[in-house]
Amino acid sequence: MTGGCTWGSGTPQARDHTHARGPLRPEHGFPTTSFGLGEWLYNQCTGYDHLHPAQQRLLADIGLTPEVVQAARPRRKHMASHFQRALACARAFADTHGTLVNATTDTLQDGLKLGQWLSNQRSKDRAHQHRHGTPSSRALALSAIDPWWNPPWTLEWQRSWHQAHAHVQDGHVLDAAAGFPGTSSALATWLITQCAQYDTLQPDQQDLLACIGLTEETTRSAAARPAEREADLAVGLGYARSYHATHQTLAAAIDTVHDGFQLGRWLRRQRQHARTDADRGALLSAAAKALTGIAPWWCPSWSLAWQRAWQHNHDQIKAGHRLDADHYFRSFAPTQRTWLRTQRNHYDDLHPGQQRLLADIGLIRDSARTRPLNLYAETALAHARADTHHTLAVAYSTVHDGFPLGRWLNDQRQQARRETTPSARHQALTAIDPWWNPPWQRACTRARTTQTRPHGVPADVRTWIRAQHAAWTHARPQQQQLLTDLNITPEAAARRRTSRVYPVSPGLAHARAYAAPNGHLACSKDTLHDGFALGDWLVQTRRRARQGRLSPTTTQALHAPDPWWNPPWPSIWQRTYQQAQFNHHTGQAHSPALRRWTERQRTRWTTLHTTQQELLTAAGILPA
Repeated sequence: MTGGCTWGSGTPQARDHTHARGPLRPEHGFPTTSFGLGEWLYNQCTGYDHLHPAQQRLLADIGLTPEVVQAARPRRKHMASHFQRALACARAFADTHGTLVNATTDTLQDGLKLGQWLSNQRSKDRAHQHRHGTPSSRALALSAIDPWWNPPWTLEWQRSWHQAHAHVQDGHVLDAAAGFPGTSSALATWLITQCAQYDTLQPDQQDLLACIGLTEETTRSAAARPAEREADLAVGLGYARSYHATHQTLAAAIDTVHDGFQLGRWLRRQRQHARTDADRGALLSAAAKALTGIAPWWCPSWSLAWQRAWQHNHDQIKAGHRLDADHYFRSFAPTQRTWLRTQRNHYDDLHPGQQRLLADIGLIRDSARTRPLNLYAETALAHARADTHHTLAVAYSTVHDGFPLGRWLNDQRQQARRETTPSARHQALTAIDPWWNPPWQRACTRARTTQTRPHGVPADVRTWIRAQHAAWTHARPQQQQLLTDLNITPEAAARRRTSRVYPVSPGLAHARAYAAPNGHLACSKDTLHDGFALGDWLVQTRRRARQGRLSPTTTQALHAPDPWWNPPWPSIWQRTYQQAQFNHHTGQAHSPALRRWTERQRTRWTTLHTTQQELLTAAGILPA
């Protein structure tokens, strides 16, 4: 999509344009069209040879024949003139205000929304630098007006610096030891914060502070103005007590205003000071002690959003809601239920302080790990154990001694997909069959349950089916049987083949050259080969193969140097295995990380793919 046009909208617009205003005149850059339509038409001309014949016929109907498209010129004049006009507006704004960072999204300059335009230019320049490593020509033009129009730190920081710089240019001196007298309270607070965090600033930020007289030596002597500090603290604590009395928490968002006082920003400054003191090993300040007395968790090690969510659930429980973890917290609203489930599922990853807070509302380690089995679940597990197929990869319609085992297992897989911490019944199912619920099995279950939808199979299921056609030879016998039940077979794959001829990818030559000395294609994403981004190309190629969109020619060409270039298990596993295999063949000792990895493979042997087990055995890694 370019300029808002697609094949569904671009061709009708172009047809209406030719009827109303005459030929498109591609040799002159589509001068009478809108910029979006002209750019889209030019893109079709440049990619004409790769279009479908039906698309080429549609272009011929609006006058873009094979001969005409050869002379097409880009639609660029409008963009260039608009940029020059915007650049003149930016220069006028900078002449008046001394900087471009003070232009907000609402700023207008000579009729142009300058702030919004600058925001777009910053985004484009960051994307350009990410791709090419250097600023764009437009960014250089703006840098000639204001070198810090797009700083690598926040615009708020740059605006505050400019305010301090203007104060110095007016003839004032920034006296750090006296608490910056003559400046506003907000600017003095910002300057004190920069002095306290001087060591954490970027070198360019330190150079800018030096321009206004704040060097490393002067920042060490910075101090807040005593009278103003005490007054600010007293006022802020008063509002903090009032807010806590109403909300039972001080985890206020940054934009919180309480009774006209910007409490959120004040609390953020106090947290910054408290964390800076903690990093330096200093004692708690008077402000930190006072705020801790109001709310012990006013400055937590975790996010304030988590603290606010906890407080909301805590208030709900005090109001009479039952936690009822065995029934998925059913007395809570959906948002709170989701939050509580997340805490239960990731309980072991939480900070000890978060775990203590969860214990205050009744969610402790034992209740977070498992939930008891009910009578129906025990009956279902008994049927699962008694099944004689030695696997739980059964069809949805499977009935065992009158019990709908297939349907019950499908329900458990759907639930396990939502719950990352296994329940007691899921642990019991894993003990029966470690492969009862792998990602592949869940996808197969979804494919089975969506085949009879009245509006057809969903797009993600169609993509998965194409991927199974391509990866048939890598599937287990049980998987192939389940796929056959869904009519996903090599014969069906052959019927789906297209007659389109795909061009040879330039990455194939680099892949062959890389595999020749290394013996594999399990390279990392950032691997370069003779300047070619081979790692990134392989990631994209694997993705297309798994979606069933890779040509047979490319698939066979990559399979020749490395049969496991696109394994059914994670690529990181294959890459680590190649390191272990290389060490095994060369007699080198494993690194500590690689020893931990091999030990995990031994302990998890029964959950590995049979081919993974064969590869590990060849590398001298045997089950525990």
